Amino acid sequence: MSDKLDVVGIGNAMVDAIIPSNQSEIEKHEINRDSMNLIDENLKNNLHESYSIREMAGGGSLGNSMFGITSFGGNGSFIGKIKNDEVGIFLQKDMVREGLQFPLGFTSPDISTGCCTIFVEEDGTRTMCTFLGAGTLIGPDDINDQHIKNHKIAYLEGYLWDNENAKKAMKKMVDICKADNQQIAFTLSDLFCVDRHRDSFKELIENDVDILFANEDEIKAQSEETDFDNAIEYAKSLNMTVAITRAEKGSVIVEKDNIIEINPIQVDKVVDTTGAGDLYAAGLLFGIARGKDISTCGNYASVAAAEIISHYGARPLVKLSNLI
Repeated sequence: MSDKLDVVGIGNAMVDAIIPSNQSEIEKHEINRDSMNLIDENLKNNLHESYSIREMAGGGSLGNSMFGITSFGGNGSFIGKIKNDEVGIFLQKDMVREGLQFPLGFTSPDISTGCCTIFVEEDGTRTMCTFLGAGTLIGPDDINDQHIKNHKIAYLEGYLWDNENAKKAMKKMVDICKADNQQIAFTLSDLFCVDRHRDSFKELIENDVDILFANEDEIKAQSEETDFDNAIEYAKSLNMTVAITRAEKGSVIVEKDNIIEINPIQVDKVVDTTGAGDLYAAGLLFGIARGKDISTCGNYASVAAAEIISHYGARPLVKLSNLI
């Protein structure tokens, strides 16, 4: 039996702050509704002063996935930067309590720990306002062999691609992981990320990635196709595992030439879609790390996504290991 940990992830270490809201309130702030917005610390502070935060939890896209993996009974390491401030201390304690390794510790001397303020509407639509904070400081000097080796899968967050030093850090991490015979997983993260970085994403995907995550809009954008069937053909051409989420339609997993349709698990009411894609990735990665067949992995992913959208927040309310 392998003594390797399941997943090592690199991403923006941050706390999620959930605020119930509506479209008119969101539009007051001239931010992109139903998407991810990068904001500065002043706007973050203003939002927190203007609205009541329903809950806080360690998160960020990569963090949501890593916490999901531990909820399945998996394990792993989170590579990210935080400051020794109130939010950073909260986040580190949260990770340690859930069984994640966080090897970098408090390595940001000045910039505050990141925070993602998430407006959630009654129908589950979410608008993310992200202050990256200390997460922007991560660079190649933060990537150490001893933190990265001895995992089965490395998971890279597309959001980090906006930062040149973070991009270099991920490329250094990829080299270490490939030499350690790890699979490389990558998420396109967001439609706007694809629009900004399509060409460099293409290079990374074709040269280094074994497992790709996208939603329907993102895979269409990356493939520059408007028809979903054509986007599927693009996914097949990559000759890897491509998991494409389609909201209420479930998901499609393309494994080289094979197409596996994964039915969604119905919930009584969609409360909050925050983190649905992140938890879907958690289920798939956990299954792959534990050697399950791809249909079983897809079912794990669907179970995790369904649990998350049934309540506020991007952390499971029950152990996902109890649902499979």
